[in-house]
Amino acid sequence: MIIIGFGTNERWSSRLIRWATESDWSHCWIEFKSLGDTWVIHSGPDGVVLIPGERVDELYTERSLYELDITIENVHSGFRWARDRVGADYDYGVIWNCILLLLWRSTKWKFLWKLVVRNASRFSCSEFVTSFLIAAKVPGTATLDPETVYPGMLEKFCDDSEHCHWRGHE
Repeated sequence: MIIIGFGTNERWSSRLIRWATESDWSHCWIEFKSLGDTWVIHSGPDGVVLIPGERVDELYTERSLYELDITIENVHSGFRWARDRVGADYDYGVIWNCILLLLWRSTKWKFLWKLVVRNASRFSCSEFVTSFLIAAKVPGTATLDPETVYPGMLEKFCDDSEHCHWRGHE
């Protein structure tokens, strides 16, 4: 079973992300079980890392979880893609993209999207999870631009997708 997780806490950085993106969530990740333990692969300040699930539970006190319902072949495609990105740097260009989002919300100037910082070798959390879903061939992801997806937008995708089943808040 593969879980797409969304979380937040009361740290200033989480509050700022939620405010800027008008989202309930400041972080997202991929969660899975292996040999009886829960593991999370995600992108954070240390880049793309694999960590025990308990660490995410400690960091993000509010969580919403979606079970991913796709074929095992597609799961393997997603994890092959993710495995090759472990150790990739965090994409701090997301800060610039967030500023552009704030400007776009107030002006609706379409040319701002041409100014989005793109770096396919670095990942923010939502960039990483979105790219995983694309690699796993989840229907509906082909139109997503990982560089501009933020946690709330990704949760809306999961909420609307017949391939993601909400498991509740924790």
